[in-house]
Amino acid sequence: MKTFKRLLSYLATEPLFYGLGLLLSIVSAGTTIYSPMIGKQIIDIVSERIAANQTIAFDFLIQRFAFFMLITVISALTGYASFLLFAFASNRVSKRIRDDAHEKMQQLPVSYFDDKPAGKISARIVNDTEVLRNNFYQNFSNQVVINLLMVIGIYIALFLISPTVGIALLVLLPFFAIWQWLYIRAATPLNKHWREIVSDLNSLTAEIIQGVSIVQIFHQQDTMTKEFEEKNQAWLDNRVRSIRLDGIFSWDFSTFIKNLVMFCLLLYLGTQFTNGILGYSMGTIFILINYISSLFDPILTLVRIMPTLQQALASGERVFEMLDETAESDTSLPLTLENGAIIFDHVTFGYKEKEPVLKDIDFQVNPGETIGLVGHTGSGKSSLINLLFRFYDPQKGQILIDGQAIEACNRESVRAEMGIVLQEPYLFSGTIKSNVTMQDESITDEEVIDALKKVGAEPLLAKLPKGIYEEVIEKGQSLSSGERQLIAFARTLAKNPKILILDEATSHIDTETESIIQHAMNVVKEGRTTFIIAHRLSTIQQADQILLLEQGEIKEKGSHVALLTENGQYAEMYRLQAKSAQF
Repeated sequence: MKTFKRLLSYLATEPLFYGLGLLLSIVSAGTTIYSPMIGKQIIDIVSERIAANQTIAFDFLIQRFAFFMLITVISALTGYASFLLFAFASNRVSKRIRDDAHEKMQQLPVSYFDDKPAGKISARIVNDTEVLRNNFYQNFSNQVVINLLMVIGIYIALFLISPTVGIALLVLLPFFAIWQWLYIRAATPLNKHWREIVSDLNSLTAEIIQGVSIVQIFHQQDTMTKEFEEKNQAWLDNRVRSIRLDGIFSWDFSTFIKNLVMFCLLLYLGTQFTNGILGYSMGTIFILINYISSLFDPILTLVRIMPTLQQALASGERVFEMLDETAESDTSLPLTLENGAIIFDHVTFGYKEKEPVLKDIDFQVNPGETIGLVGHTGSGKSSLINLLFRFYDPQKGQILIDGQAIEACNRESVRAEMGIVLQEPYLFSGTIKSNVTMQDESITDEEVIDALKKVGAEPLLAKLPKGIYEEVIEKGQSLSSGERQLIAFARTLAKNPKILILDEATSHIDTETESIIQHAMNVVKEGRTTFIIAHRLSTIQQADQILLLEQGEIKEKGSHVALLTENGQYAEMYRLQAKSAQF
């Protein structure tokens, strides 16, 4: 019920369209209910004239028939107009919900995405909101409203024509209420499970597509097919159970009830003879049968659309679950970054509070210095950078930039003067230029080209027919790994940040390209505070300070020459890499 009320609250965002659509629906329902009254008049007049051996006034019949056709046309036109208004409003509401979900996703902390596949999140934003549009807002406005109006109007008309029949038919209301309650109770878990299965299928499909080359190299096609078929079979089993449930509640039994009520009505009418004269006119019998038949049509329609409404409620619950996630808390205090001096003051951090991955990290970086971070996988290098970007906050200690504690500053302002190049460069669909500028219109074409040239991407530009306007497909798959990395470098350089982070940025680049980038970096990092996470120690030999991390602690600290002199773990790593390079 909570989800239902919340979905209804979105109708208030489009008051004009829904209000006018509701008004036209009332007109449509009213004229639809009134039109049989005209038929009753015609039947009664004809039957009375025949019984009295009187002449039938055909002019009158033609006039009443023309009025009947006019009412019918008005009903059809207002019904169609209300459908269009409701449909337009429903699309606008679903767009609003999708926008809200997307905006909320942008506000969630990075930790929210740690254990959630991208396919499941995108399914909530795209698939579930589409289910809401089609199954709830379309059905609710176009079907539920008009049919509820029809039921209410018919009951009023029945009471006016025959209070006895109207009161008798009130028995149907608690019956259908219990019917719906039983159905909802049975359908809710089924539909919730269905949406989860669809989400799992989305995630699995996305995972297979992203890793298609690995799947084929390791001959895992059969394994992936089996896993997909198991999920797909679970979807089919769920839908079969849902169809059986819908069949029980929506079709056979409801038709039986309709026929039973019609039989009872005719049986009752058959008892209404006084001295051989039927107590109801032919027109009244016609309209009673018409209204009862018409009463069941909207009731059965309401019953039959319950499966789709239940699916919508399951989707709505998933969307609202995301919307109700606690957004990343932030402050309005901006970080003023001028020099780029950084201090890690006895910082301890863990993704789980009692399992620290960084322990008492304490060091200082002067403006313009280059810091090298080395250590085995899992030593805490990337976690340290995550803290610097305020993707996470430490449990103990603080991080200072130009003397300001970043935990007290607005996240956007903290990241505004930072640039990063990741180990796996990510390119978006668009052009070379859009991937360098990231839609920053203040960056000119000349600056884009200059940034690309500085990182050594001039040969790439030379071979592209459209230059920086060459199209980039998803993830830049038409480019080599080295070319993608060069574009990622140019993206960071075009931003002109005061703090630069290179996270294993040269690990996927050949030796020749690495030397080009190393030369470019020596130029562009001047005046910038630079962090370099590196497996190749050759990329950090000129660093002002090198930190060797092990199990979240700083084990060694100093320049390349100083650490070699200490002949510790760093020196051993350097000798091993030098020896490997000889082969």
